[in-house]
Amino acid sequence: MRPEAELSAIVDALPLINYSAPCYRIVDFATLTGSMIPLYTLGPGKKGQRYTPKMGPNALYVAEDVVTAQAEYHRVLRAVLVADPTYHVIANPTVQLTIQVNLERALDLTDNNVLKSLGTTVDELTGPWRKQMIKKIFCPTQVLANVVYANGNVQAMRYPSAQGNEYSNLIIWEERVQLPSFVQVRDTTGTLSARIPPKRAYRKRT
Repeated sequence: MRPEAELSAIVDALPLINYSAPCYRIVDFATLTGSMIPLYTLGPGKKGQRYTPKMGPNALYVAEDVVTAQAEYHRVLRAVLVADPTYHVIANPTVQLTIQVNLERALDLTDNNVLKSLGTTVDELTGPWRKQMIKKIFCPTQVLANVVYANGNVQAMRYPSAQGNEYSNLIIWEERVQLPSFVQVRDTTGTLSARIPPKRAYRKRT
């Protein structure tokens, strides 16, 4: 990664993409039925996440495909089973959410030209961020995210998944999503009507 002092100017010059696609998220069934907030964005900032430092901005993490969503959700369990295949775990029931993402300005970290400009690599972006954060040493993904978020224009970042570099995830900053962009749970039953920005914001602007 380029020195932090250089990143702001580099990010300002990077191209942004329009992003429109269904994405996926796995959540605990008990959590969903208890709070009914399928697009919950406070979690990453509480414990820290790959692109969110502790106390960082509200963010939603989603995967571009169902397999990656499952792998991201079960990554801790999979690590335990790899270390000890005899360990018996009863997994909690989960719910798969399909989320329509329509954004105007996303930074694509799967683009090799973007990575070259930032002076980073897929290996660095999929590295051990949690250990870096706990030990309070340089965490390139969080440093980059801080700079991109501070840019004020970027709504999301598309990035390679550590569960398989051929797959991708997104981090979406809630307060950056303004109409006509939106993020919405796709549910034909009408049970889950979550949307960013909320529907009331849509009504006010029309």
